[in-house]
Amino acid sequence: MKTIVLAGGGHTHLSILNKLTQTIIQDIKWILISSDDYQYYSGMFSGYIEGLYSLEDIRIHLPDLAARANCEFHQGSVEEINPVEKTISVNGQLFSYDLLSLDIGSHTTNPEISGLEHHQTRLKPAHEFPDHITELHLARRTAVIGGGVAACEMALSLAAWKRKYMRKYDQISLIYSGSLLEKHGEKAQQIMHRLMQENSIKLHEDERAKKITNNQIVTTNRTVIPFDQLLYLGGAQAPDVLRKSGLPVDEKGFLLVNGMLQSPDFPSIFGAGDCITMINHPQLAKNGVHAVRQGPVLWQNLLASLTKKPLTDYQPQKNSLAILSTGFQKGLLLWGNASFYGSLPWQLKNYIDRNFMKKYQ
Repeated sequence: MKTIVLAGGGHTHLSILNKLTQTIIQDIKWILISSDDYQYYSGMFSGYIEGLYSLEDIRIHLPDLAARANCEFHQGSVEEINPVEKTISVNGQLFSYDLLSLDIGSHTTNPEISGLEHHQTRLKPAHEFPDHITELHLARRTAVIGGGVAACEMALSLAAWKRKYMRKYDQISLIYSGSLLEKHGEKAQQIMHRLMQENSIKLHEDERAKKITNNQIVTTNRTVIPFDQLLYLGGAQAPDVLRKSGLPVDEKGFLLVNGMLQSPDFPSIFGAGDCITMINHPQLAKNGVHAVRQGPVLWQNLLASLTKKPLTDYQPQKNSLAILSTGFQKGLLLWGNASFYGSLPWQLKNYIDRNFMKKYQ
């Protein structure tokens, strides 16, 4: 019997587990390893912050899903991977594999910002974030570092909660080094600036955080920004275990895979989601859209690899759909440089997110 180990409960592996609930695969033992019993859907974090969703709405109980998929579940953190011996160490326990698939996500940190590691409220790993929601809601001064989709969405969702609960004197600051939504065109930028102004969010444009102390951000321009709670949403950072295990990684530590989502140096190792960089598409955004779309390709390639059949390439789309929840059940839809703001984008996002969760809960 062959053994396939799925390390991580991310979007792509959820797709694999869903396939397993519908398909009986003979002579393969499937093992799922996750650092937490629950997988939290980060796409609904903004609605959770605003109070639109409950905790149960945004999380999936992995042991239950694994049981339905006839997959063995083990809770624990991946400590080391030995690609030569084909073993993976989890909380001191060693698992052997024929194939290993890594979907262990990323972290929100930046080693170039002194003090960030110790003073931020973490959004990733996702299972740690709900523990801090009350602190964020009640903070007098919240700072968000980042000017992209995630940073804007979090700032606006938190502002919406504060307006609903009569905390209009609380201050939310957004610190970013370029322009808001700079990859999404002038129209989207204009809409976002207007929304920030309407929600009294203080913008610190062309500012790069350099140092974090107990209650202050110091930028490279020597601007001092006070805070009680700090969110960093300035980009993904790779899990340390990939580089530490001697796997082929890019300059940031993300697992390098080819178009078939396979390590070129260790063909028994596959990867998907935020923890990888595709060699042929190094600038591909690390987001849930690509992670979900990688699911069918990964499923097909894992099974094909065991039977020595040809593998399939993942072909990413040039543009991917993004919908930001902007508060009060309105949203901003982004597709390349095109954008649309109003109630319909939020309704579409809510429909997509809830249907996604129904498949796994």
